[in-house]
Amino acid sequence: MSRAPAVDYAVQIIELFSKKDDIGIADISNELDINKNAVTRVLEALVEKNWIYMSDTVAKKYSLTLRPFSMLSGQICNNNLVKIATPHLRDLNQNLGDSVYLGVKNERNVLYLSHYDSTKEVRINGRTGGEYPLNCSAPGKILLSYSNLDEIKSYFDVSVDKRTENTIIKFDNFMAEADKIKKSGYAIDNEEFAKGIICIAVPVFDYAENMVASIGVSSLTLYDDIDSLINHKFALLKKAADEISLCLGKKKM
Repeated sequence: MSRAPAVDYAVQIIELFSKKDDIGIADISNELDINKNAVTRVLEALVEKNWIYMSDTVAKKYSLTLRPFSMLSGQICNNNLVKIATPHLRDLNQNLGDSVYLGVKNERNVLYLSHYDSTKEVRINGRTGGEYPLNCSAPGKILLSYSNLDEIKSYFDVSVDKRTENTIIKFDNFMAEADKIKKSGYAIDNEEFAKGIICIAVPVFDYAENMVASIGVSSLTLYDDIDSLINHKFALLKKAADEISLCLGKKKM
């Protein structure tokens, strides 16, 4: 034990969470031989800093958030999903000249695991490790649409910011949108996150047919409209997503 036992406890607990999900205070105390009161204090601090969250409010279980990953995004190239997606995203970026990205769900946000900037004169700012709301970003809408009903309800039970006049802030409206998304195979952001920015995104699936990520293209209304995204860029985006999914073990249709 070092001269900073609280730090030791925090490190041990974080390492445990990196191996297991849905852990309770008693589980942590027994596995690490740390006093329950000390475990509780460390968990409270980690929740406050958004390193863990209560994944089961009834059983009082906790899980690790993607906050550590977000902070260490410089090491992202070691992630297998990113390695698989990289050549496909790079090709899209070079072919279209638009911002291209790979995102996963991080609680109420989509977290960009990879982001390629637009090569056009007027560009959209974005970065690897950046996070955007699920309800008003195209990749986020994909991720939320494929979530279970309770998760979607829970998302809209909390007040949602109306960023523009097009932002969806009500559960019923989003469910109607989610139905369209799953039927069409893509989501759009029609100036829902910010004025002048439009996006289209599609899902990425793994070997078990689980939706594990989304990839998308963002443009400006200076260059595109929603119809041009759908008619001229969706096919290339879908092809890239299908190739990534195949590499993750998804069966060919």
